[in-house]
Amino acid sequence: MRAFKKIIWLLLLITPFTAFSQEDGSLRIVSLAPNWSHTVAEIGAIDDLVGVTRYARFPAEVPLRVEQNRIAVVGGFTDIAIDNITQLNPDLVLTATGLQLQLKAKLEALGINVIHMEESSLAEVYQKIALLGKTIDHQQQADALVSSIKTELTEIATQYSSYPSPKVYYEINYFYKCVPGKHSYMTELIELVGARAILSERDGIAPMVTWPEVVAQNPDVILLPIWPNATGPIFEGPQAGSGTTTVAEVHARENANKVNAINNDSVRFIDSAVTKQAGPNIPQAARLLAEAIYGQNI
Repeated sequence: MRAFKKIIWLLLLITPFTAFSQEDGSLRIVSLAPNWSHTVAEIGAIDDLVGVTRYARFPAEVPLRVEQNRIAVVGGFTDIAIDNITQLNPDLVLTATGLQLQLKAKLEALGINVIHMEESSLAEVYQKIALLGKTIDHQQQADALVSSIKTELTEIATQYSSYPSPKVYYEINYFYKCVPGKHSYMTELIELVGARAILSERDGIAPMVTWPEVVAQNPDVILLPIWPNATGPIFEGPQAGSGTTTVAEVHARENANKVNAINNDSVRFIDSAVTKQAGPNIPQAARLLAEAIYGQNI
C-alpha cells in the first residue's frame, strides 16, 4: 500500500510539468506567418495551433479561435519576441522568408524544431507543405492539398494561355521599390496567367528597382498591394514605407506620362493579404492577379 501511495504521489508531482504536452500525442505548433497558419488548418491540424501572428486571417476559424483565447498571438511578422514563442512551449515553429531567418536561427539554437519556407518558387512551397505533413503525421492531407493547388493552377493557366502577355509592374512597396524577382513564386503566378513581370530576371524574392527603371520598361499594368485597414503612404520618418500608396501618387511621379499603364488607367489595387500567402490561397492569388491584370472578373 505504501508503494502504491508513493507512485500516486509521484504522478501528482509531475502532472504540472507534463501539462504542456497534449495527451493525445499531437504537437504544439506556433506559426509565424499567415500562410503557414492557413496550411496547418487546411491539412487538418488546426487543433495543434497554439500560436499565430496578428495577420493570420485564413481560414476564418483561426482569428475566431484567437478571439476566443484558444490560440495566442505572438506578434506581427518582424516584431516577434522570442519569449512570446517559448512560453507556449512549442514542439514545432513555422517561419517564412529571409525576414525571419534570424528568428529561425535563435529558435534552433534553443533546440526548437523549425520548418522554414523562403517562398522562392512554387516547387519549394509544395516541398515545404509536404515536409510539414510528414513532420506532424498529416502526410495524406498535405499531399492532397498540393495536388489540389496544382490542379487549380493548371486550369487557370489553360484559361489564360492565349492572352496577350501584358507587361506588369507589381510594386511590392512604394518607398523601397521592389518587385517579385527570379526567386519568387509570385513571378510564376504572374506568368501563369499569361502576363510578364518586369525586372523579374533579377536575383532574389523581392529585388530592388528604381522608378526610372520602371518607366524605361513601360509596363501595361501597375499593381499596388492593399490589405484591410491599410493606411496611406508615408514618405518620411521611421514609418516611411508603411501602409500603401495611391493611384494619384503614382500618376504624380516623374515621367508618369511615359508609362502605358498610367495613360490607360491601368493602375490597380490587389489584395496583398491573399496574393502574398504561399499556401492554400495560391490558386485564389492567381485568380486575383488575372482579375487585376486584365481588369475583369474571372
